[in-house]
Amino acid sequence: CVFFSGRSFRSRFVLLCVTDFVRLVAGVFSVLSQETSKFREHMTWRLEQKKEQYFGEHVEDIVDVCTEVLGTFLQHEYCGPGTLLVHPFLDMKGEIKERGLPGAPQAARAAIAWAEKNIDKDWKEWTGDY
Repeated sequence: CVFFSGRSFRSRFVLLCVTDFVRLVAGVFSVLSQETSKFREHMTWRLEQKKEQYFGEHVEDIVDVCTEVLGTFLQHEYCGPGTLLVHPFLDMKGEIKERGLPGAPQAARAAIAWAEKNIDKDWKEWTGDY
């Protein structure tokens, strides 16, 4: 077991075993991948409910855009509770509009509602930090 030392955000030294670190990183990516899949399922269900009103035959394309944007955010920027930002949802709205798809504001609102309700809660359940 090889140890690294570094400073945490609270200026305490932290020692991490390389194998524990690798397990942690693999676990984080697994959780975030599961979260992205749950998001895709919910968005498909939610947008299908409003298909006639807002999205027409473009539900799958819109869900793809939203899932790609959220997945990228979770993989690269999300750091646990309190770090859920608004910009990925603005990016979703912009990308949907840029592709000429309908219902960008409604899809972004649905994504925000799901994320606020689930992402931090699921992270806390995974880490055991209630």
